[in-house]
Amino acid sequence: MEETAGERRRIFCALTFTDEERELLAGVRDQVMAGLAKGSPSRTENLHLTLAFLGMLDAEEEERAEAALRAAAAASGPVTITLGGLGSFGSRRHAGVVWRGIASSQGLMELEARLVSALKDRDLALEDRPYRPHITLVRGAKARLDEDLDALLAKLSSGMEPQEICFTSASVMWSHHPEGGPLTYTPLATEALRVS
Repeated sequence: MEETAGERRRIFCALTFTDEERELLAGVRDQVMAGLAKGSPSRTENLHLTLAFLGMLDAEEEERAEAALRAAAAASGPVTITLGGLGSFGSRRHAGVVWRGIASSQGLMELEARLVSALKDRDLALEDRPYRPHITLVRGAKARLDEDLDALLAKLSSGMEPQEICFTSASVMWSHHPEGGPLTYTPLATEALRVS
C-alpha cells in the first residue's frame, strides 16, 4: 500500500537481530508461554531491542527521524550486549509484559543517548521516562492460579546461558498491520554504526 498525503505511521528506532538470534530468543519465549495461563507471544520476526519510540509520525517527521538515526549511527561504534534473565512489568500474577533483559552492554547507552539528542534536536517528541533496554517476549501475560510469575521467571532465568550479541547497524521501524494481517515491524531505513 502506498503512503497517501497526510498519512501518519507508528514509528520507532531499534536494533534488530539475525534470524539465528531471533530463533534463540523465540525458544526462551516459548518456555515462558508454556508456564503461563495465557499471554500473547511476540512474533519471532518482530523480536527487537527498542532504542526510541516515536509514535505516530507524518512523512516529513519520518525523514527527520531517519536523519537523526544517521547522525547518531555515524557517531557511534558497534553495540555489544549480553542477554540477561527474564523480568516483567506488572503485578505478581498479571504482568502484562514479560521480557528478557540486558545483563551488560558496550556502546548501547551511548548510542541511545546520541539518538535521543539527535531526535530532540530535530523537534521530535519522545516518551519522558528512563531508558530500560529489554526485549519483549510476551504481552498480556497471566500466571497460572497455582504459580507466582516472579518465581516462574526466576526458575527459567536460572537455566539460561549468557548470550553475547553484536549489532553493527540500527533501523527506523514501522509498526503496522499489512492488509489487516498480524502486527509487523518493517525497517524503513537502516544505518551502519561507525566502525571503531
